[in-house]
Amino acid sequence: MSARHHLIFFLIWMGGGILYLIFPFPLLKIAVLYLWPIFWFSVSFYYAASAFSFSRRKGVPFFRSLLYGMEALVHYPRFQWVRRPQLVIGDDEKRQILAQSKQITQVNLPSSFMCPFCRIEIPGTLKTVPDKGITVKSRPVYCPKCRTRLDVCRYCLFFEPATSAFIVGGTDISTGKCTVIKRNQPIEEICTPTMAKRLREQGWDTLYAGIKISDSFTPPDNCRQFQFDDRKTSLDHLPDMGEVRYLLLRLEESYSQNSSPSSSSSSSSSSSSSLERKTELAKSNPNKELSSSLICSKRDTNSSSASK
Repeated sequence: MSARHHLIFFLIWMGGGILYLIFPFPLLKIAVLYLWPIFWFSVSFYYAASAFSFSRRKGVPFFRSLLYGMEALVHYPRFQWVRRPQLVIGDDEKRQILAQSKQITQVNLPSSFMCPFCRIEIPGTLKTVPDKGITVKSRPVYCPKCRTRLDVCRYCLFFEPATSAFIVGGTDISTGKCTVIKRNQPIEEICTPTMAKRLREQGWDTLYAGIKISDSFTPPDNCRQFQFDDRKTSLDHLPDMGEVRYLLLRLEESYSQNSSPSSSSSSSSSSSSSLERKTELAKSNPNKELSSSLICSKRDTNSSSASK
């Protein structure tokens, strides 16, 4: 039971209390003061007990299992998607978690990537890197349907947006600079006129800084580092690319190493061959006409379709 469910239970309980103050019926009093709180606690205790017992079965010490149970009492998804994948579990349990992961990733497997514009699934795209990072298995990555490149600065951890609107919750990350690729640049190109004038008076002509990114959908030719930023991807309504996705990816990688590669390849070869041909076509003929207006229109279309 998640924190949102607790809030719903609480609001219903408060509504029942207000209703009892207006209509003080004995049956309503029993339902509000006794039955509903008991039901609320019973459901919460069930999830807490299941988290505690599951942890104990996997060899977790008693007090740590108790902490997991208390955490599940308040917010069970935290245990379900963060704690449980890190425990010592068997292949059957890994397969069950991966099957349930579609609730989070919105794709069949955590290693698949969903195009934020045409909502098509691109399988076998993602992999983990150290420090809980997520990157792509090979570059470049193009959507086979809309031919848009997806391993771009717009979603990269090393991309720093030029506008301060991103810091205060804005969504304009179309331009900025790279924090990895740096070179000496004229101070007028990277500083405000006032700051450039002060630096010029102090004898500075150039500064060693990150190169400018004029279009966040066009990575530099010498880009060799790419890692997803969960906050940036969320701006285009992409599924979780943070800690939960990383743990699910690690779980899938572990499960793939233990399972037979022949059985998985034979079942997916027929469906993936067509997608691979489309992806190669997209690489040879990419769509370079993507603009901020198109991004907004796609986002509005996705939002309206989701609301329906």
